[in-house]
Amino acid sequence: MTDIVLALIVPFLIMVVTTRVTFSLLGACIVTWMVSLVVLPVQQQPWIIGIMIISFIAGLLVSRKRLKKKPGM
Repeated sequence: MTDIVLALIVPFLIMVVTTRVTFSLLGACIVTWMVSLVVLPVQQQPWIIGIMIISFIAGLLVSRKRLKKKPGM
């Protein structure tokens, strides 16, 4: 149960926060996938990748919208 909650929350939050720090969607995508694949038990439960992809896409859409609104410092 905890794995499902983490798979829903971790990619979304990391994507939004990293985009605000790096001002780059590509850099935020790389960092998000590196952290998500290390933190979540993908080797034991491969179906979690599907949940991670859904959360990642939601984070990508929100990050893109925020980056257009405030492009940088």
